[in-house]
Amino acid sequence: MQYEKLDIVNLVVVIGLVIALITAIFYGNAELSTTISAGLLGYLGGLVRVNNSTNKDITK
Repeated sequence: MQYEKLDIVNLVVVIGLVIALITAIFYGNAELSTTISAGLLGYLGGLVRVNNSTNKDITK
């Protein structure tokens, strides 16, 4: 199995969004948690699409 190196900027963004999502869920803000989760999924989808355009096999 081949894993791509983690980019520090992307890692910080993902960790920040996950922390914000957990905080929004903890405080019971449904609209904010929905928006953050949609943004997180979109960001992760964009990361895989950009990395996959280099024609490398990516396993995550």
